[in-house]
Amino acid sequence: MCLWSILGKMRLTVPCRAVTCSHLQCFDAALYLQMNEKKPTWICPVCDKKADYENLIIDGLFLEILNDCSDVDEIKFQEDGTWCPMRPKKDPPATTRTVRRWSKEVTETLQGCFEATD
Repeated sequence: MCLWSILGKMRLTVPCRAVTCSHLQCFDAALYLQMNEKKPTWICPVCDKKADYENLIIDGLFLEILNDCSDVDEIKFQEDGTWCPMRPKKDPPATTRTVRRWSKEVTETLQGCFEATD
């Protein structure tokens, strides 16, 4: 589950959703209220159902998760209801062979582009 807002491409600060929604994914309450102040549609950005102001709730569990995991962007819920942070896998260091192959592919692609425009 992503800890970034679908609305603002930034980390959630006030995680909320409507009680009418069936999903767990939250969106940022502050951004949602700002958007609806300018152009009131009151539609959930996750599921496109009606999400009126009166039906919004702050998700306490998500708020706790955000406070506990300031260095991760995603979590995973387990079957038993617990959750764990999803740490990004570190890319293995590029080998000289990999860099040379990539460099050759880029050079060939660029040459093909320039030849196509002549």
